Amino acid sequence: MKFHQLIEKNRFTLVASLPENKLSLVEAALRGGAQAIKVHVNVWHRASGHTFGSFTENKAFLRELVRLCGDTPAGLVPGGAGAFVSMEERDELEAMGIDFFSSYTAHLPNYMMDSKSLSRMAAIDSTYNQNTLDGINRYPPDVLECSIQPGEAYNEKLCYADILRYADIAAKVKIPTLIPTQKWMSPGEARHLFNVGCKALMIGAVVMGKEPGAVEVEKTCADFACAIRDL
Repeated sequence: MKFHQLIEKNRFTLVASLPENKLSLVEAALRGGAQAIKVHVNVWHRASGHTFGSFTENKAFLRELVRLCGDTPAGLVPGGAGAFVSMEERDELEAMGIDFFSSYTAHLPNYMMDSKSLSRMAAIDSTYNQNTLDGINRYPPDVLECSIQPGEAYNEKLCYADILRYADIAAKVKIPTLIPTQKWMSPGEARHLFNVGCKALMIGAVVMGKEPGAVEVEKTCADFACAIRDL
């Protein structure tokens, strides 16, 4: 099942965004119950503090990622400001079985939106406004990633004001919304996102740790997966 179809079908979906491109962490996230896996190339990642190499440098890892994930959707952040996979590399991603991509709208080349096989997850940032949401409804990706926390708020605790902002976005767009853990939250707080109409949670370095081992990744995924099953 495609990534966006999984999110549409499930009551609530758990995605693991890995702080490092390590196969041991992929295996740990799958054991812990992650329903989709996301990794990175061509970017400096604020939450983890890690720099991820080029697509070429990560090809072998990505092929093994797809193999390990099997029927679990495997996705990729294909780049950021100043570096992104080319159109030809996008075609390679499709051929190797990557299922979805995730990118900030400000970094997203239009040729990525032309993909016939990749589920398209576009991320809005802290500068979004009503015009942004109107545009999303007019020309929607498959999933909207609500990465709306400013950099200085990373690692702070999730609060009620955050939930209200996510609720507002979920009510105003016509596609599923996914919330990344830019702020720290407990597994039990996933119910607040579910209650306001969000469709998925993506856990990463803020709750896993910047350099977690396989044990930490598996436990974090398992704790959140358990809380989500109870919704």
